Amino acid sequence: MSAPSHSSSAPAAAPGKTVCLRPAFFRAWGAIWLLTWKSQMTWRRMRWMPAVLLVLPFLVWKTVDSPRGWSAARNSLPLGDPTNQARRVSRRMAGRGVTLGAEQTRQLQEIFSREFDRAQKDYRAIPSPETSVDEQRALVQSCHQRIVESAKTVLDERQLAQFQTADKGLVTDAQDLIGEPAWNRTAPFYRWLIDFYFFIILPLSCVRGCGGLIRDELQSDTLGFLTTRPVKRATLVLLKYLSEAALLEMAALAEGLLLMGAGALREIPGLGSLLPLFLAAQFLAVLAWSALGLFLGQVTKRYLPLAVVYGLVVELGIGDIPTNINTLSLMRHLKTLLSHDQALQSLYQWTGSGALLPVSALLLAAALFVALAAGLFTFREYHAAAEMQK
Repeated sequence: MSAPSHSSSAPAAAPGKTVCLRPAFFRAWGAIWLLTWKSQMTWRRMRWMPAVLLVLPFLVWKTVDSPRGWSAARNSLPLGDPTNQARRVSRRMAGRGVTLGAEQTRQLQEIFSREFDRAQKDYRAIPSPETSVDEQRALVQSCHQRIVESAKTVLDERQLAQFQTADKGLVTDAQDLIGEPAWNRTAPFYRWLIDFYFFIILPLSCVRGCGGLIRDELQSDTLGFLTTRPVKRATLVLLKYLSEAALLEMAALAEGLLLMGAGALREIPGLGSLLPLFLAAQFLAVLAWSALGLFLGQVTKRYLPLAVVYGLVVELGIGDIPTNINTLSLMRHLKTLLSHDQALQSLYQWTGSGALLPVSALLLAAALFVALAAGLFTFREYHAAAEMQK
């Protein structure tokens, strides 16, 4: 058998030159991104993606009233029927030993009817009743003040004192029915957007997505394929984090736009100014929560329960302490950013000053968590048999 031809072999390196087998950072990132993209963008996953993304926007659209629907359902102050309210006052006065005559009762009913009609007309003249809780309460208060003033011409001094006491109960009952915050119609939208999506669904999705980047490779026994490549372990962690974070950013962007679209269909005011601020805060949130998930995934196989404990202790516990220690909370910095929107500031009573500190804190936290995860993966020894147990 003749020796193999040299023309089919790989060309030898030129004398005095060395061949670098280590790929450049961006070339390695491109390879990891391709693997991440292909594993995530499969037909099995993608066919359910539109339905998953549309669930929350549909709930927002379903539970938030339009201005016309809101006005039709709530086109009057909760004053009640004037005749019944006058009788309630009479019964309360009788319970305290003060009895009204038939003529006095009739005149009080006329006073209640006249002032209730006037208050309802004033209410319908409010330009934007959906955000006018304070005005509604003021209308109720002024209505009953006029009733008391008119009752002075009907009742004697003893009867008037008891009438004022009984009438205060009607004022309290009516004002309690109006509501607490000045966002009766729009409050459900912001509760879905901020409380449920931004501070529950988004963090858990990021932790779940990045927590298993290395852990899933260990459990499926495919990590050896990646670590035999000429890429350092720390670089591998960083590349996988950037690739997964990019996918999460795209999914979060789509979900955020769909939620804003649902709000626009329900004519939520102020979305034009909220949209860029919300998307910017969401971009930083994905980076920070994903880095946290990456770190927790290196700490334990049960990173999701650990993330819940972390949220309860740090985000909800330490984050609510009114001292400088609350700067350890990621949610605290996100709230500071979102507080620049007037609607959110009014609804949640958040306070904040500039944007430089929260932005820097979120980026620093993301870098710190990624560095800790890279350090653990570099120096920690993993036992394949133990890690492959789900």
